[in-house]
Amino acid sequence: MSQYITVDELKTHAYDEELKEIIRDDESIALASIDMAIEYAETRLSKFYDTDIIFSKAGDDRSKLLCGFIKDIAMWYLIGLANVSIDYDDKKFRYTQADNWLKAVFKNQDMKLSQKDFPRRDDKAPTSFSGKFNPKRENRY
Repeated sequence: MSQYITVDELKTHAYDEELKEIIRDDESIALASIDMAIEYAETRLSKFYDTDIIFSKAGDDRSKLLCGFIKDIAMWYLIGLANVSIDYDDKKFRYTQADNWLKAVFKNQDMKLSQKDFPRRDDKAPTSFSGKFNPKRENRY
């Protein structure tokens, strides 16, 4: 998966020594948690937005809000490995906040997201369907 967020960027959410203590000089652990966070965000955003364009951006072209939420989710996954002196309640609150925002985007709850940061999908194909079923039959023998 492309690196929308780098391991160095996680330093805005945890001290360098805390990150080193958790990943123990194995960046693949941090990269895996970042990939899981991106994939989670992608599942929520893909209903209405072109996630290929969103997650192909780099540097200042990215949405700062989305970057922050992905870092929150990635840190949540990381502290599951080892809770080194990281404020657990704060990280839980941030994860919940990020999760709630992504759920609101998924439900399309009047989100005023910039077209530049979050381009809409071009296809007009329905992304979900509903069905009506006949009432259940009660056969008696």
